[in-house]
Amino acid sequence: METEVDGFRKGKAPIEKVEQKLGTSKLYGDTIDELLQKYYTQALKENLIQPVSNPKVEVKEFDIEKDFEFEARVATKPDIKIGEYKNELKKYYQDKNTQISKMNAEKLKNGEKIEHSHAHIHPNEIVDILIKNSTLEVSDILVDEETNRLISRLINEVMAAGMKVDDYLRAQNTTIEHVTDNYKKAAEINIKGELVLHELIKIENITVTEEDIDKTINSIESEENRKNLNTPVQRVYIRTILEKNALFDKIIKELEGDNHHE
Repeated sequence: METEVDGFRKGKAPIEKVEQKLGTSKLYGDTIDELLQKYYTQALKENLIQPVSNPKVEVKEFDIEKDFEFEARVATKPDIKIGEYKNELKKYYQDKNTQISKMNAEKLKNGEKIEHSHAHIHPNEIVDILIKNSTLEVSDILVDEETNRLISRLINEVMAAGMKVDDYLRAQNTTIEHVTDNYKKAAEINIKGELVLHELIKIENITVTEEDIDKTINSIESEENRKNLNTPVQRVYIRTILEKNALFDKIIKELEGDNHHE
């Protein structure tokens, strides 16, 4: 952060004059931000920490005459153990087919038309089974972040519909505490699903090339949309989606065999 005070050479203005010009709260706030950007990154490198969340920072000591001290809490990737999910998926798929066979037999007896002769499995069903057959602990920091994201999305949707949040809650006969509790449960499931899928993508050696990403982007008709998608951040997002799709496709093909439909 830089500023100039009339009557003083650059770097020579007394701190009191700088405080008068900028205001103490802004000066200290900007200074803390700069210090955190520098030393937080340094602390991660020195301690070989790879965070998967934004840091929760608490400033312990900040004074012009003293060393800057802060405490940062971040979530790191948990240890993930994936059990015999393939056997569970097979059993689940067989059970679905057994149910369909019974339903079809009943339809034939009643002279009804049979629409499906075999079961199809949905990605959401796969994720549920993967979570149930995996062991991992999710950080409260990640859960809080995802919960806040879900609540923010709800608030934006309610406001976009021209409603006040209080009116929406009354219409739904619920409270913000109840909504938050439900979203916290959903957040934990979402995070577990993402982490398990990411781990399984590595285990199953699912790969997506830059050419695959280019092909996906180029399939978009709008030139403006293609340009917006062709950024480093968006390419990472597209890669993640393609990896998940490839994983689901592999699992479903193995389960359904000749009955699989693209």
